[in-house]
Amino acid sequence: MKTYLITGAAQGLGKALALKLIAENNQVILLDKELKRLNAFYDEIEQSPLNIDLVALYPMDLLGANIDNYQEFKENISKEYSVLDGVFLNAATLPAFTPIEHFDYMQWYEVLHTNLNANFHLIQQTLPLLANAKEGKLVAITDNNVKQHPAYYGAYGVAKAGLEQLLKTVAQEIKQSTTHCYLANLETFATESRGRLFPGENPTELTSAEDMASFVIDSVFDKPIMTTTADFGTIEKL
Repeated sequence: MKTYLITGAAQGLGKALALKLIAENNQVILLDKELKRLNAFYDEIEQSPLNIDLVALYPMDLLGANIDNYQEFKENISKEYSVLDGVFLNAATLPAFTPIEHFDYMQWYEVLHTNLNANFHLIQQTLPLLANAKEGKLVAITDNNVKQHPAYYGAYGVAKAGLEQLLKTVAQEIKQSTTHCYLANLETFATESRGRLFPGENPTELTSAEDMASFVIDSVFDKPIMTTTADFGTIEKL
């Protein structure tokens, strides 16, 4: 049995990743700021054929967390698990499309803090536990849309670019270790946040979060990609 941490795990891609990993008999730590949604997800798993004993909840608001919270997070995780076999940095906030000229400066700081600074802290705190694994996997979820159409993505696009550079930096610094870094450069798929930005879009015509989760996990774990009809993006091992 292996142990994985997923951020933004209460809905969307994070939830789909968790379900797939739990179904494969892995211990999964679900980190999310939405306690109500975390509890609902826990209840959903408990009522399913999946093993609820494989699930641990970790409510944490990445925007409001300070360095003490991250150190406490590391202590709590270390007490329960001597090793993390993988970390999926999935949590992100996506505000409304806004030109830089009119972007609210407080929202700018909040998005950068949630989508970039928080990942820096999480990486710092989890690298020692990943190093204890036979082959640790650090996976960052990025977005090809901000590369192809950068206008109006604002702080979200800047944070995703920063996350990519952050992971490349980490990969070079730990290249002699057994931990490997992956960039999941994903194409468009159905999410709640995308539904808010594109209300006229039919989500059933997009790749589902479940199919995208399968693509990410199968790619990271070098499994055959079973679904080939959609453009999922690329998984880059750094």
